[in-house]
Amino acid sequence: MKKSFLRTVCCLAVCTIFAQPCSYGAGAEAFGEHYNAAQNFLMQNQYSSAIVEFRKAMRINYLDNSARIGIVNSYLARATYYANQEKDYEKAANDFRSALFYLKMYPDDERDIQNSIGMIQSASGNLNQCLKVISYDTTPSNRYKRAEELRAIANFPASAYEFSKAAENENLASDANSQIGDLMKLLGNDKRAADYYKAALANNPNDGVLRMKYARTLDKIGQYDVAVDAYNDALANAKGDMEVLYALERIYLKKLAQTPSDAELNANIGAIKQAQGDLESALNYYSKAEQLDPQNTTTRLNAGTLYQQKKQYQKALQAYDSVLTLEPNNSKALSYKAQALSEMGDKQGALNIYKSILSSNPADKEARNAITDIVKDTMTPAEYISYLVQNEETTLLYDFAYRLHKENKTDDAIAAYKAYLAKNQSNPDAYVNLGICYASKDDYDNAVTTLNIAKTKFPTNNTVLKTLKDIQNDYDSSRLASASSSYEKKDYKRAIEEYLAITPATEDTMLGVAASYQALNDYESAITYYKKAETINPKNSEIPYYIGYLYSERQDWARAEEYLKKAVKLNPESDAKNLLNYVAQNGTLGVLNEGIALYEKQDYTNALQKFNNVISKEANNAYAYYYRGLIYDEQKQQKLAINDYLNVLKNSKDFPIANYMAAIDYDALNNYKDAYKYYKKFTEEYATEDEYLKYAKDRMKELEPYAG
Repeated sequence: MKKSFLRTVCCLAVCTIFAQPCSYGAGAEAFGEHYNAAQNFLMQNQYSSAIVEFRKAMRINYLDNSARIGIVNSYLARATYYANQEKDYEKAANDFRSALFYLKMYPDDERDIQNSIGMIQSASGNLNQCLKVISYDTTPSNRYKRAEELRAIANFPASAYEFSKAAENENLASDANSQIGDLMKLLGNDKRAADYYKAALANNPNDGVLRMKYARTLDKIGQYDVAVDAYNDALANAKGDMEVLYALERIYLKKLAQTPSDAELNANIGAIKQAQGDLESALNYYSKAEQLDPQNTTTRLNAGTLYQQKKQYQKALQAYDSVLTLEPNNSKALSYKAQALSEMGDKQGALNIYKSILSSNPADKEARNAITDIVKDTMTPAEYISYLVQNEETTLLYDFAYRLHKENKTDDAIAAYKAYLAKNQSNPDAYVNLGICYASKDDYDNAVTTLNIAKTKFPTNNTVLKTLKDIQNDYDSSRLASASSSYEKKDYKRAIEEYLAITPATEDTMLGVAASYQALNDYESAITYYKKAETINPKNSEIPYYIGYLYSERQDWARAEEYLKKAVKLNPESDAKNLLNYVAQNGTLGVLNEGIALYEKQDYTNALQKFNNVISKEANNAYAYYYRGLIYDEQKQQKLAINDYLNVLKNSKDFPIANYMAAIDYDALNNYKDAYKYYKKFTEEYATEDEYLKYAKDRMKELEPYAG
């Protein structure tokens, strides 16, 4: 960066106008001391000290233009020093912000701003250069955040400047301007604070706290007429806030002291006293206002409401009638009179007045509601619903239905909602609320029917769709609980009917049906529904376990084994493991018996398949090896037969005959040594004297030469 950076600011600081301070009464001496000290510090380039002293001077008189020019010069000079000498562009930026605050934002006279336009342009340009050097994020949100940080370290002028930049964003304008108003008050400039509070309210007119700040500030600077308007607005939002009432009272009393014959001021103070609960004082002010201006109907109305508040109804009625004499169609007088009559118990008189109000102004909601309340008090809900239907009061009918609903008067609410929907089918909330009422009575059929009608009429209404889904779920849960109860009571046929009535089918309903059929020993149907449940949730290991169990009960070992293996695969810790071992054993035995039966029928091909199947599952099954050996013998495959007979002997001691069969085959193959060996084993293990034992012994004698 070149050394000439921001040099133009030095020139501006030297070339600024130095105004002479003015005298300001009792504080003039103190102001002059701080002002002169600040000027001396500035001339000696002690900028920070100059800023402190100028600030003290401005606290004594915030309107002094010379002090404002002095503090601007001090900030500009220090900013130039920070930038050119210390290269601290962050500090320089803050001082340029502060200078711009006092140049653009602080003055309440637009001419002062115009007179400084050159300085403003130069300071703005230098500030932008500093921000560019430090890569400053100029988005409104970041400027608002930076303003908060500057306020936290008490750098109020720089903070206010950043808030003003953030306020250029519509979403931040109200908060940012309100913050500037607060900072102006901290710096003693209440007039500008009021301006910024007003700007903040333009973006957020319903902020009661902000409106009170604005009203108090106007009050403080003596702008009483505007302050009264602001206080009244605040009072409308605050609904009887005592602070507002006392502030208004103080302003009005101050004005009344100046013009005691002002009828409106007396009436206003009377209204304030009434709102404060000081009814006697209020009445005195109303009386005086009426004496000063007998034709003022507002005062008479206020007096009437006061008498009504004191329950002096006859006097209230006299006040209202005096207004109606002057203005027969005064809606407020009519309405207040009707209220008074109603409170006195004259419901019919009140009703007649309200009807007359409606005849001239059908849109008067207050009168309509009052009529409704009066009529409702004399009728049953059913009668009142009929009354509203006959008088085409659909809006009131819906409100009444909703009120009954909130009061848990469900049957009456249902009747009211149905009557409303018969008149108006364009309100989705009515369908939703009616459906909820039905559901609260466990009348799910009507609830679902109602909401399905609403879904047809309002297919994209999220409330309708969500309520329908929730009630459908509740309905299903209720029916599921009922079916479960029937099952627990062992009424299995009813349970099946109830489970099947729930649509669409779920895993739970299908399991319920299956369990019920199983309890009825209808295993075929039970298996069918267990399989349907499995289709819905194929990851539930319990379902194939149940199916496998039922197949095992039917001794369908192959299918039982298939499903039990599936259960174990899904859950290795499943109880299906133990049952699987049992099923596998029984399944092998069944296949073995089938093979033996085929062997006895001399169907060696199919028998061989059965024995191979058994051996593939049980490699130690001696029976399968034995019968397969016999088949190999029939097929003249002595070597294969011998191998199977040896496996028989390896896996069981219950087959001594296998020694004989192996010996026969070895003999046929001229392997006399092994033939002798197995004849001998046979004779040692076989105890029955029959032709097999006799032949073995005779053949051993013949083969003795081969024994060694």
